[in-house]
Amino acid sequence: MTYKNKTIKKHARGNWFVRIRVNGKYISIYGRTKQECYEKLKVVADKVEQEKWLAKLAGITATPIAQTVAVAPTVPTVKAYTLQEWFDEWLATYKGNLRANSVNGYKVFFKHFAELGGLPLTDITSVMLARVLNEKQLCRQAKDGMKSMLKQMFSAAHNDKLIDSNPTLHLPRPKATPPVRARNALTAEQEQRFIETALADLAKYEPLLICLLQGVRKGEMLALRPNDLDFERNTLRIDESYDEQNPDDLLTKNADSNRKMPMFELTRKILLKYAKAEPTKRIYERVSAAQLYRRLAELQAKANLPKFTVHELRHTFITRCHEKKIDEMIVQRWVGHQIGSRMTKAVYTHISNDAEREFIELLNAKTA
Repeated sequence: MTYKNKTIKKHARGNWFVRIRVNGKYISIYGRTKQECYEKLKVVADKVEQEKWLAKLAGITATPIAQTVAVAPTVPTVKAYTLQEWFDEWLATYKGNLRANSVNGYKVFFKHFAELGGLPLTDITSVMLARVLNEKQLCRQAKDGMKSMLKQMFSAAHNDKLIDSNPTLHLPRPKATPPVRARNALTAEQEQRFIETALADLAKYEPLLICLLQGVRKGEMLALRPNDLDFERNTLRIDESYDEQNPDDLLTKNADSNRKMPMFELTRKILLKYAKAEPTKRIYERVSAAQLYRRLAELQAKANLPKFTVHELRHTFITRCHEKKIDEMIVQRWVGHQIGSRMTKAVYTHISNDAEREFIELLNAKTA
């Protein structure tokens, strides 16, 4: 699609853009769709042409139209951008193709900079950003994520000539906050108490037990459907993840998370009752996150266990695998962890089926 010989192109990030020369400087115009970008371009290009025609008619230099872009909806002038406005524009334009969970993650990060949100983008300094990062009582991983977001935001702003200098170029790494409680795995004895207590009231604790027995993530467990269960081959298919905050976004964490893993014996006994259930209906659709957390707290009290999270059941599964000397590549395949290198991946894909069956029997013996 073109207008006034200006061609609208699709950006690698999924949005659309076009560049137009205004008073000797190029201005980038973005849109979430090609049509939106076209409408914005039309407003700006027509204004530029009108200014040139008037200047020629009057025999004078065209009046600067630095505010031209503001005519187009949602595209403010350089001076009009506050930090909050640029974050909203950057998120929609550069991150519009991300899954809902990832977008929400950026929004959570940016909330920590709300005190700076009303300031002009051009007034933000590295000292301001560093102060906010260092004052927040957050883990190292969260702070590094926030810094990465800032670097992407200001780099895009600098490339689009919205700011003369990038305040994140020399932004130091945020100071570490005293560590929070480390994630731990249950001991073998604690795990056995967990299993016995869960089996005693399976109607209530079944979802938690599946997380432990199969090492699946909470969202992966909540997304399970009867057609994911293959009782002939004893396999479990994981290719969706459910989040009640974003029920329409069923993507798993990454491509490596999509997998087939063994359905261990105790899991098979528990899930066999769903063999003839409606194939595409979620097995645990009536279980909310709040219910899951309450049930976990109840189970911990009944089994006299320390407090831990649902995700630590997955840690427990992985720990048991390592204790039983199960090959690292097998564990990565089962739990959907990313394989590091091409060489590792090549080895990983050639592990024999006989070896995997031996490892399955090791875990089956634990839960028999």
